[in-house]
Amino acid sequence: MNLISTTGVNGIAHITGGGYYENIPRMLPQGVRAVIERNAVPVLPIFDLIKNVGNIPEDDMFSTFNMGTGLCIAVSPDKADEALRVLEQAGEKAVIIGHTVSGDKGVDIC
Repeated sequence: MNLISTTGVNGIAHITGGGYYENIPRMLPQGVRAVIERNAVPVLPIFDLIKNVGNIPEDDMFSTFNMGTGLCIAVSPDKADEALRVLEQAGEKAVIIGHTVSGDKGVDIC
């Protein structure tokens, strides 16, 4: 609640079954697309193991699993550093994994 009151959260997506491609768009308004920077996503070793042993394409991994991400929280760019500070003070490990752009509602992982 402190995050919401201090940063003006624009959206929250719980990354459960359906992964990034189904869950992130649910928090986006029409005309907004999420761009996730693949190298910014801290992927747990178990997901690399599943991918390699199962010979699963990375897009399928992001569409099926959460890749270790519990929540995606959207805030205005000028509030991102404050959001990280508030979350870290609450004992959460938070990272910036992307941004939004104008476009068809959806997700690009680059």
